[in-house]
Amino acid sequence: MRILYLLVMIALGVTAAGPTAFAQQSLPDGFAGRFRGTLSASGGMVTSQFTVAISTTDGGFTIAWPPRISASFEPAGRPGVFVSRERTQILEGDPVYWARIDNGSLVVYAAQVDELGGYRIDSFIYAPADTGLDLVIRRLVTGAEPQISSGRLTRYGG
Repeated sequence: MRILYLLVMIALGVTAAGPTAFAQQSLPDGFAGRFRGTLSASGGMVTSQFTVAISTTDGGFTIAWPPRISASFEPAGRPGVFVSRERTQILEGDPVYWARIDNGSLVVYAAQVDELGGYRIDSFIYAPADTGLDLVIRRLVTGAEPQISSGRLTRYGG
């Protein structure tokens, strides 16, 4: 129950420091496009290829992680906070997505409840960089140590 409360607070943009002060209601320039690169896990031992496509839509944006995962977002009525347009069944294992703008970065969250009632929370932190985006992925799973991967994604294609 405590984790669901935490998820709701994060989704509403409430943290220990209070609501985000960034009054952004649309996706800032620089985030839209197609990006790819290599991510390294904590300790630099595991690397993987990562691709993402981010596009603006009517009043919001869509983010796609090939080959089959995507989420569309719209302003949540709070400064800098976006809610997923898809309505999911979190207790059935469907991910719940939300996003926010934080200090110039786009942070996308995905939370899932597993079949035993445990959680998996991923945060994707995209920060503008010279040739694309810097990305940090943080994963929290019930009973496991946090996992962190990071790398530079380069803009490609049209």
